[in-house]
Amino acid sequence: MRQPSFILPVIFMFTLIVLLAGCDGTFSPDDGSAPAPAYGPGGGFGATQGGVQDMGLARELVANGKVPPAEAFTVEGMFSEHDLPLDGDTSAAILNLRGGLGLTPGLDGGQEAGWIQVGMSSNIDPENFNRPAQSFVACVDVSGSMGWDYANQENEYPRPGALARGLLRAMTLRLGQQDRVSIVTYGSNVNLLLSPVAADDPSVQAAIDLLSTGGVTNMEQGLQLAYQVAHDEAALGTHEVRVLLFTDIQPNVGATDAGTFSAMARDGAAENIGLTVYGVGVGMRQEVMNAITSWRGGNAFSVFDHDDVDALMEDSWPWMVVPIAHELELAITPSAQATVAATYGFPGQEEDGLGLTVASVFPSNRKGALLARLEAVPGTSLRGQQLQGVLSYKTVADEPVVQNLSWTFPQEISDQAGDWFDQPSVGKTVTLAQMVSGMKSAAEIYLEDKAGAVAIMELVCQRLAAPTPTNEDEALTPERQLAQDLLQLMREGAPQGDMYGEF
Repeated sequence: MRQPSFILPVIFMFTLIVLLAGCDGTFSPDDGSAPAPAYGPGGGFGATQGGVQDMGLARELVANGKVPPAEAFTVEGMFSEHDLPLDGDTSAAILNLRGGLGLTPGLDGGQEAGWIQVGMSSNIDPENFNRPAQSFVACVDVSGSMGWDYANQENEYPRPGALARGLLRAMTLRLGQQDRVSIVTYGSNVNLLLSPVAADDPSVQAAIDLLSTGGVTNMEQGLQLAYQVAHDEAALGTHEVRVLLFTDIQPNVGATDAGTFSAMARDGAAENIGLTVYGVGVGMRQEVMNAITSWRGGNAFSVFDHDDVDALMEDSWPWMVVPIAHELELAITPSAQATVAATYGFPGQEEDGLGLTVASVFPSNRKGALLARLEAVPGTSLRGQQLQGVLSYKTVADEPVVQNLSWTFPQEISDQAGDWFDQPSVGKTVTLAQMVSGMKSAAEIYLEDKAGAVAIMELVCQRLAAPTPTNEDEALTPERQLAQDLLQLMREGAPQGDMYGEF
């Protein structure tokens, strides 16, 4: 993980019930008491959607001279790497949403598009956050590929198994006696290496010391056993339960398709069992990671060296294991002269423009974003058009909340380049969405139509290099370089794929 990387005419935000624990000013997302005081103006902490939380694999593959597979380009992963704050009214709730608007020409300079951004922030005070008691079922891949060396003259990586052990150790050492830990291993055989015990029991670290690698990869049976343990833990009713999957995501025995693993995660989510996937090494199958982490309580992170482990724990613990909202959905009803053309940052959602759903929202050090693109029907314009929408979600206590929304695009804009954003962050969010969706489109056709892929990437690079206020944001500098590097690889005819089995 190399990089921790619209105000609406009617500003909208919604209120989640802040969930308090005790009377000492700390709070946690597991009971339904009164709101806590706001943490800083505008909700000083962040919140991001679940699903994939970075574009680490794409960055590593490009750095190693390979064109990533299309699945490695996830808008939600890119959004989660950036801070995308929106100004607006603040509630005292644990989660705040705000809105922003934008108008831009198409990536190719064609039909004007309208943009609706939903910005997410939180009133969590990191110094006083009280994580609920949790039971973690670590499901650890110990197959032979977890012991492979990935190294060439330019890059040298730790073995994936060493990263998994380091991450599991770092995580369990941060747990307390109120937490429980169990460990399932899978390779050629599937074993319950450690039955659930208190997290501070010496047997936890002793079990981690026993982890070794070898054999084939029966991920299906490994996850089946992990979910069985998790089911038994959930039945006790004393802890929140989460499966932690440590893997290079290369199943080769039993089920190997993304759909099977997605169904397992879906069934677990129906029992309120969360899933966090830690993809390790440059041989990951990104499409499996994407599929299994879009359900309720799901998220995913990728790590490639020991510095990444340290950075991930510093940046994302304990936020990665404590969702604060579920089933967030924005239903947009355009006017008769507009259509919703695409959505960005909604894990697992098809870009049909009608269903905009996030299974879960997690706290984060960065303020997250969701985005929708609208287009006017031929012969009309978005200028001055009014739209309606409904925002609905559930608290972690499954209490439903519904908010009606309304916004209006301006009649005139002054930017000669054709861009208009009512807040700078909207411009940044739109640029990132156009960039990643363009990269993905180019990667999808690269093997069959290299010239077409290059043409798309040239448009992406031109957009990132345009002399606009948005592109002056220093946070876009590494993204500009990433796009240029990918364009150069495509021009050179570089190979496409992950690095499974290489070196």
